[in-house]
Amino acid sequence: MKNKDGSSKIIHGALEGIRVLDLTIAYNGPFCTMNLADHGAEVIKIERPGTGDQTREWPPFKDGASGYYAFLNRNKKGMTLNLRTEEGKFIFKELVKTADVVVNNFKPGTMEKLGIGYDVLCTIHPEIIYASSSGFGSYGPLSNRPAYDNIAQALGGMMSITGFPDGPPVKIGPAVGDNFTGTYMALAIVMALYRREKTGIGQQLEVAMVDTVISILEGAVIQYTLKGEMNGRVGNIDPYTSPFDMYECKDGYIVIAAASQNLWEDLCRAMGKPELIDEPDLLTTKLRVENYFTKLKPIFVEWAAGYTLVELQGILKEAGIPHAPVLNIEQMVNHPNTSAREMVVDIEDPVLGTIRVPGVPIKMFGTPGSVNAPAPLLGQHNSAILESLGIEKEKIQEFKERGII
Repeated sequence: MKNKDGSSKIIHGALEGIRVLDLTIAYNGPFCTMNLADHGAEVIKIERPGTGDQTREWPPFKDGASGYYAFLNRNKKGMTLNLRTEEGKFIFKELVKTADVVVNNFKPGTMEKLGIGYDVLCTIHPEIIYASSSGFGSYGPLSNRPAYDNIAQALGGMMSITGFPDGPPVKIGPAVGDNFTGTYMALAIVMALYRREKTGIGQQLEVAMVDTVISILEGAVIQYTLKGEMNGRVGNIDPYTSPFDMYECKDGYIVIAAASQNLWEDLCRAMGKPELIDEPDLLTTKLRVENYFTKLKPIFVEWAAGYTLVELQGILKEAGIPHAPVLNIEQMVNHPNTSAREMVVDIEDPVLGTIRVPGVPIKMFGTPGSVNAPAPLLGQHNSAILESLGIEKEKIQEFKERGII
């Protein structure tokens, strides 16, 4: 891309030039705006004066600062603003005039009670994209309830199909109701920006955590609606294909996935058991799923137990069978593939020092995303942002003394 004078213009991410006002807290909202910031959007994180986002209180800590907050809020600018004051609302509305997107994940109705809901903001800036997320959304019988990830996983059916058959329902480890919601909301914002580019019209959008969980249940919903059957807890296997499980080697665990007929036959030959290919009880995927625990799993358990991880991986790699050792977090962070893909990167934080955080998973080769700035200190960019609105330094000092910033 060229500047008007003919020189090359450097693009710092696909969303360069987009300004986002980020009112979000906790996980799903900041995860959304983190992804926007990683791809070049100017994200102004607006926090409550004195306390800030609740994740500033979440471990791990070093020298009183939260690594959790640092990870989720890298690449953002930081501002404090008391939205319960008339001056705070005035400043926010002035910022809205300069912005492309407003994002919040408050309980439905909160922004309206503050007098800065979409109905107000769209009159100030008709092209604004107004994005909200919450546990249950702005309508429906549960819309007024608060929620965290475990609430969404429970009500959304996720926990009922997670765990082992002889155990209780289990929450998936990472907060998938949060990070998938944040990802969906980032996607919705980009779609709305694209639509605005075509029509010049902004819009309101929302993503609910429970809706998100329902949407990522894979085949569980259609299994029930089509067949009247409910998926149960199946541990590490897949209910639709087999073999697809974890097995114990001499020195650790390995996951093997042969999800097609060709892979199954290649796996049989790699095991030195080609006769399994013609075994009547294992001829098709359906039969292998039905007879997995009684006939197939014992064969794989015995086979894997005879090898080290390195030995078994060598056999499976040669045969082209999808597989992976089960890594702990230390092993994953230091794995050569993690390094090559820049999925754990260094960043200099003013309090924490050099920290290593997850990198950018979306690889855009023309306008690559990046992690290039630490999370802001509380209110770090107050003066610069307010001065950009034409507010004089004396007035900014007055706002600080009165607790407006």
